[in-house]
Amino acid sequence: PAVFIASSGREPLTGAGDLEVGILLRDLDLMTLIGVAEAGPENIAVDLDSVDGLSADDAGARFVTGRLGVRIVMTRRPALAALVAEAGCLGLVHVFAFDSTGLNRALESHPARNGVGTVISPGPVLSHLTADDLERLPRPIVAYGLIDAADRARQLLSIADSVVVGPECAR
Repeated sequence: PAVFIASSGREPLTGAGDLEVGILLRDLDLMTLIGVAEAGPENIAVDLDSVDGLSADDAGARFVTGRLGVRIVMTRRPALAALVAEAGCLGLVHVFAFDSTGLNRALESHPARNGVGTVISPGPVLSHLTADDLERLPRPIVAYGLIDAADRARQLLSIADSVVVGPECAR
């Protein structure tokens, strides 16, 4: 989806106009994740590192993709993103790009293989990266964090494949 709405899974979500919308489940507990996944909405992504009661490890990734059927998993752990890709899903490596050194270090450990993309946080950093830096980012690219207005989200979609916004931005 072009737009993911960040959610703890506890609040009702609405769409984002005519854009295809997904849900990024983050900062939630395992039982809420199971409940939302079993309710069957399409286009769910999960921030594996922020699920209370679920380890962000091989077993956690296999549970989320295999048992719950989640097809998009975000993590700070490159090896887990690669494991998700091996399962036929999309693994996204969450890169904190506060400066060029952090970006470079993160990209050095990125698996850069088919099925593994990149989440750049904070999202607005993308508009300040050089063409060379953007070229180095494995796709798909997701802009995440500090995207608080629809205009900003639209601008970032000219660079990124998807953006993550809060529920207030999607209204």
